[in-house]
Amino acid sequence: MACIALACALSGCQRPYERVTAPAAENLSRNVSATPPAAEAPAAAPVAPVRPAPAPEVISDALIAARVGAALMADEAMRGSDVSVNVEHGVVMLVGNVKSYDQAGIASAYAQRQDGVMRVDNQLALVPR
Repeated sequence: MACIALACALSGCQRPYERVTAPAAENLSRNVSATPPAAEAPAAAPVAPVRPAPAPEVISDALIAARVGAALMADEAMRGSDVSVNVEHGVVMLVGNVKSYDQAGIASAYAQRQDGVMRVDNQLALVPR
């Protein structure tokens, strides 16, 4: 089957098959220049120095905890809840009591939105009041 496909492919070509020998290939490579002649080369634009990308801002665990805690205290929907925020290596642990599942979701959302947070471990307990 493969022989038939090869024969069809070769017969469809209009050029005769020519074998290129090593000396002929060397002559071709000598005639082709990798750089264009100086007269045809476009004027080179000045190249700006390469600057390394700025390092990402390192956000401390204490800063993350402070931001999440402040956001929880400022939100009216979190009134009546008792949430403690602990952060270790970017992992936020929410511990405490909330009045509803909505409050637990709000606390998780505030923690997830902060820069530098890798994961949120929500250990909030529902205590209806």
